[in-house]
Amino acid sequence: MAKSFIERPLNQFDQVKTDNVRVNLDKHISTFNGELDANNMPVESVSPAKLDLGRVKQADLSGTITKWSSSFPTQAYFHTEANNKTFSTNIYTPIFSVDLDVATWSQGFNKLSLLNSTWQDFPLNFDAREGMLVGCATVDWEHGTQVVSDDAEQALRSRGNDWWTEWGVFVNNVLVCRTGNIYPRRHTTQLPFAVACGSQNVTIDVRVLINNWDYEDSPSPPVATPFRLFSSTIWCRNHYR
Repeated sequence: MAKSFIERPLNQFDQVKTDNVRVNLDKHISTFNGELDANNMPVESVSPAKLDLGRVKQADLSGTITKWSSSFPTQAYFHTEANNKTFSTNIYTPIFSVDLDVATWSQGFNKLSLLNSTWQDFPLNFDAREGMLVGCATVDWEHGTQVVSDDAEQALRSRGNDWWTEWGVFVNNVLVCRTGNIYPRRHTTQLPFAVACGSQNVTIDVRVLINNWDYEDSPSPPVATPFRLFSSTIWCRNHYR
């Protein structure tokens, strides 16, 4: 940070005088915008003894879910991750699959915990301080098409090329980021978000909206291509003064 010079110097143990504050007013006001240096911070107010060391907490939950957090004087980081924790099969083996033809799911945004009960602990939950929440969710997933047999011609053909999936990030049940329609294939999707917050408990989770309709004259039986989730992470930085 560039050094800012005040009109009248402030020395240690000096008496506080009205003229000194008035003449240096513009420099004092700048501190409200975060401009702190040797001239507008109290003399010897910062020492190694007063610096707060970072605190890191980590927990393994529900087998596939890992969480950690770290706190610092002006910011805190929170992270949740779900994968199968086996590197050799992580990118090929889904954590869970959902047969959309027989499973129960909503036409709106679905919580991952409703699609698979082991994901109850996946959302980020922490006590935030007044400031900003800045973070990103990453989801590795697949929603493909289906192969059906035409009874009349005994031929296989694909259906579902116009199906789509949409992901959203919710902070305390308020949608703060969404991807828009994503068409069938395997994707790795990132959802960055930023939202102001007060001093309160915060829950951040990702939800999915699936468009997977059936045609009235579609042949049967279809060979289902389920909705698959391979891994997912959410990280968030709570920035405060």
